[in-house]
Amino acid sequence: MGISLKEIVTGRKTFFITPDTSLIPESFLEDYFALGYECYFIENDKKVSIQRKLDILISIFHDVIFFFNIDFQLPDQRWEDIIRNITERYDNQACIGVLYTKRQTKDEKVRLEKRYLMDLGLSCGCIQLEYQKKQNFEIIEKILYANQAQGRRKNIRALCTKACTFSFNYNGAANTGVLQDISLSHFSFVYPEGRLQTQLYEKVADFHFNIRGFMFRSDAVLIMERPLQGEVLYIFAFTSSTGANGLDLRIKQLLIPNIYQLMAASCKNLLDQIFNKVGSNLDGLEEISTDEA
Repeated sequence: MGISLKEIVTGRKTFFITPDTSLIPESFLEDYFALGYECYFIENDKKVSIQRKLDILISIFHDVIFFFNIDFQLPDQRWEDIIRNITERYDNQACIGVLYTKRQTKDEKVRLEKRYLMDLGLSCGCIQLEYQKKQNFEIIEKILYANQAQGRRKNIRALCTKACTFSFNYNGAANTGVLQDISLSHFSFVYPEGRLQTQLYEKVADFHFNIRGFMFRSDAVLIMERPLQGEVLYIFAFTSSTGANGLDLRIKQLLIPNIYQLMAASCKNLLDQIFNKVGSNLDGLEEISTDEA
């Protein structure tokens, strides 16, 4: 089952540009995902310049937040020039903030805030990080919340491949298939019209799931049906063993890294494909097939 470019780019994305991973390790991204934030790292490399990567990100994604690590030294470039170029060229299409390591004096902090907040008018803040990773997690979490980085969805959907399957019994009949998408609260799949006779808001017991090798079970309630040219998209909400909304806590904690990896793989594969194909020339963007990802 192919995953379309349109599906991957949907939703608000936050990109940390050349982050200091000693202060913000990549493991934070999985924890932010569990809180409803879809975040990625964009590293510097010789293949595609940072400026070109930013052009590509804004061209592909339509709702982005950038946080620049201004302590990272780019050869022959200044962050102020790159950020000014982005804000002027794209008319504030991207929301931008900057991160930096804690300075020794208050005057240094004030000068940075004047440069980026007042002179450049950045809307997402000029954020000073601490030397302790634990403190930085909380600092970034507050900044993500303040800038509404969650978007409209509380739980992020991971688009599924053939390695994400389900099975359940209903009215004595066995049903199997491949998931369309899955989050920590919902999942969906497509069946031919008339194959499944469940009623809206009906609880279906004991779904069996296999998410790329991670297997678990849960009850679920049908909350929406959507016709799709002879097929039907079914959207279910997980229910716990006590009947409450959502997954049992133990299952949820185990599922988080699996869904995160599924979600991140789709976006990273798309970006790798585009960076490799486009290189330093944006003219190739229209050649990216919506089914390649």
